[in-house]
Amino acid sequence: MTSPAIRPRSSRGTRVPQTGLVTLTAEAPRVAPEEFLRRASRSFREIGPVGHLWAPSGGIQCAGWGVARRFEIAGDGPSGGFPGGNGDGGSEVNADGVALDQVVAQACGLFRELAGANDVPLRLFGGLAFDPGSDGAGSGASAWTEFGAGSFVLPRLGYVADGDAAHLYAVVDATAVGAAPEWRRRLRRLAEDLDRTGGLGSGANGNGHLGELPEAANTLEALPGILRSLDRPAASEWLRRVEELRGEVLSERLQKVVAARTVELDLDRPFGIDDLVRIAGRLRHSMPTCTRFAFLRGGSIFFGATPELLVRRRGRRIETQALAGSIASDSSPVRRRELARRLLESRKDRLEHDVVVRYLVERLDGSCGAVAPPDPPEVRVLPNVMHLETPIRAALPETVEPPHVLRLVRALHPTPAVAGRPTPLALAAIRRSEDRDRGWYAGPVGWFDGSGDGEFSVALRSCLATRRRGLLYSGNGIVADSDPARELAETNLKLDAILGAWG
Repeated sequence: MTSPAIRPRSSRGTRVPQTGLVTLTAEAPRVAPEEFLRRASRSFREIGPVGHLWAPSGGIQCAGWGVARRFEIAGDGPSGGFPGGNGDGGSEVNADGVALDQVVAQACGLFRELAGANDVPLRLFGGLAFDPGSDGAGSGASAWTEFGAGSFVLPRLGYVADGDAAHLYAVVDATAVGAAPEWRRRLRRLAEDLDRTGGLGSGANGNGHLGELPEAANTLEALPGILRSLDRPAASEWLRRVEELRGEVLSERLQKVVAARTVELDLDRPFGIDDLVRIAGRLRHSMPTCTRFAFLRGGSIFFGATPELLVRRRGRRIETQALAGSIASDSSPVRRRELARRLLESRKDRLEHDVVVRYLVERLDGSCGAVAPPDPPEVRVLPNVMHLETPIRAALPETVEPPHVLRLVRALHPTPAVAGRPTPLALAAIRRSEDRDRGWYAGPVGWFDGSGDGEFSVALRSCLATRRRGLLYSGNGIVADSDPARELAETNLKLDAILGAWG
């Protein structure tokens, strides 16, 4: 690749938008987005350490470094709610819901101001805590302090690969527009560095696959060693708590509740960006149908490969997905078919799944028209586990203005797949039962743009790495027929998504 074109995106010179931001772009090679993070964190160290990685299977691959604009969600302690206040007993908007509406309004204003001067498809990336109303979310005692109740970032520096094209962009302050030549030079240098790492067409990889990293980045350098791992709580205690939760289901106070546990890793050295690059590359191969994500906040990195879509909006088309009910997978196709049959015939798993389907249909039907999920569910096959899956779609008529994707997030989160039902009672049971707040685990993570389109997944199969410590989370849905020992075994299968890639 030679001398990429770098220019302010304006047909009549650079008009300074009222937001005080100007965007510069550069052509770039197609590489794994995590490789952009590695290079950007070194060449643009002064604008970190905030960043993101977003790499859905078969979709647009994105990464960002630094902050041009940031929108924070304030967590004000226990409020009985979460983003959306979508409790089954009512639709009142709590403080977190108001905060999310404010983010929508402020972000729309930002995009409007940028629209005249830029035709770059800019997006804000971020996420929300599973339950900002819990005592730990965003508090000083939480491992999630640097993430808080939620935040969305317009990156200072970004990378996007879409189909055969890829580009870099920088969002710079208009007051520093005199520094544009230097930004152009640095973008050009970054594009050339990425080209040397093995962009497609360079011949460095020779395999023609988007995002393949050089072997040295993936396999020749080891991740931090795990000195010890501790179950939090201990397995025996978690089994006891699951039995208590099952008792609440049997008493008919709850239809379903999701019990989560953590595994705490002590590492022999701090987990850094190079380690994120290595494990993201491994997850690309081990979890190819999942959405890989990472969010960097200060000294912490939250990353994973999630199979579960929360909501996607493209104009008037809206999609979500029920993913609940699981069984161990197998490498043998014959054995997988037998396991899939058992999963489809499992009364316990079908009940757990149907609760999620009914919830999603009810939530979407109120604002997005009729939704007709297929029956029976499909079986989603992952390397270690198989899930029941029902895709749910809605198409709005031309006469209906589609809701912003963040308002859909607020309407749907938390689904019974990660909380339970009725939602307020399930959340209360989770708060009583779990010692550690979930932070962004099982919360919505993703992006939105200036048109209100966006995509959010549920942050599962994930790890929070902070210096020499890693926190792995895993959970299972508890219904009347649940067997605590089986639930424990299934949470271990889900933990293997990260531990297996750790090697």
